[in-house]
Amino acid sequence: MKRILILSYATLLFASVANAQEGTPAPPPVEPQVPAEHPGMSRSAPPSQAVVPVPVPMAPPKPNGPVQKSLVRITATAVDPDYKAPWNAGALERGVGAGFVISGNRIMTNAHVVANSRYITVERDGDPNKYPAQVQFIANDCDLALITVPAKDFFKNMVPLKFGGIPALESTVSAYGYPIGGERMSVTTGIVSRIDFQLYTHSSVDQHLAIQISAQINPGNSGGPVMQDGKVVGVAFQGYSGDVAKGVAYMIPTPVMNRVLKYICNGQFDEYPELAIKYAKLQNMYTRKLLGL
Repeated sequence: MKRILILSYATLLFASVANAQEGTPAPPPVEPQVPAEHPGMSRSAPPSQAVVPVPVPMAPPKPNGPVQKSLVRITATAVDPDYKAPWNAGALERGVGAGFVISGNRIMTNAHVVANSRYITVERDGDPNKYPAQVQFIANDCDLALITVPAKDFFKNMVPLKFGGIPALESTVSAYGYPIGGERMSVTTGIVSRIDFQLYTHSSVDQHLAIQISAQINPGNSGGPVMQDGKVVGVAFQGYSGDVAKGVAYMIPTPVMNRVLKYICNGQFDEYPELAIKYAKLQNMYTRKLLGL
């Protein structure tokens, strides 16, 4: 009888332990740990608020490369002759223009920038010095000129620019120069508006191929390159002033530039000293006729 009671008691004890193991609830899931807050931080901000990253401003791309290493600022002191009174010395004028380095350690600019010049200085970006320059060739009819700098190592860190073709209509171009006598390089952007023959106002002798652009061209831009895709597609040289027309400027295209360089290479172009002698002879002849001699 005692064995039966002990066995029954053991069976009940085993059943209660088994029921206790089956009925034990599963432990609650552990929440992910939240990093400890730093002193001074506010706890009132809702935990669901996301941090919006602030975009870092990036420098705009330069589609034409480091033009500063090719562009120069030209200051010319000139004496314009008085054609009505050739015996007068003429007025002394000082103007600022632009130019750019091409192959052969030469600088291309407009003829009207260096015409009748008595003293020319050239400045480059990042260099406070002013280097005396000399005119090699001048084409008043095409309003183009080539100058050079005799100083040694002037062209050492300069990058010659290459010529491109005629840009397509409505394509984007950039004009570089020093408008209104500024000492820092300026760039204006516009589109090609028209390709036509126009009168070059410097000589007012003949019409040549000219390209109208909407980029702003002001005094000081003359002689500066107009670029597209890293190549020179023209030389800024004239535009309208005042209220005649706004946003209308012109550049000399590369076919005219190549023609001048071809004549120079073939020896079919007058050098500047010879041109000065011819001009002096014509001026003397005009004076003699005017005086009846």
